[in-house]
Amino acid sequence: MFKKAGGDPMAEEAFNQRATSRPTTILRNQEPTPIGPSMHINGHIRGDQDLIVHGHLEGSINLGEGVLMVTSEGQVYADVVARVITIEGRAEGKLQATEQIIVRQSGRVGGSICAPRIALDFGCAFNGSVRTQTTEQSASAIKDNKIADFKSAISASSDPQSKPGMSKASPR
Repeated sequence: MFKKAGGDPMAEEAFNQRATSRPTTILRNQEPTPIGPSMHINGHIRGDQDLIVHGHLEGSINLGEGVLMVTSEGQVYADVVARVITIEGRAEGKLQATEQIIVRQSGRVGGSICAPRIALDFGCAFNGSVRTQTTEQSASAIKDNKIADFKSAISASSDPQSKPGMSKASPR
């Protein structure tokens, strides 16, 4: 009753290989951008594409509606904002996703994670804080982070002597 009749074993094997090569959350309309295993990047990455990290990345990552996947040999030491974050390697920092965060069995995470859905596979290592929130709250928090970054950039360029809120309090 459940046996396939006349199935092509080569086609079935090719389908299984495609189905298991990358999570379906990675698959969008374009190919993800890879960071190779020998790459070591320090800095800020911003874009709306999917990103696969096989190498070493330090700094900050903002992918908007993109997906971040850290493979088993990948290492990310950054604050990350993305739609979906999947960790199979090592990640440290503040991880914030608008949809979900997945830490696979081989994953090692240190820091805070925040998303509407969070999955920690059996056997993964996690040291930090977990916060779940709705998509609306997550989008609002991302917007607030962008505003805070903008304000800090403006205040850093202004005169350090004229900081608001630093005046003496009046006696009562």
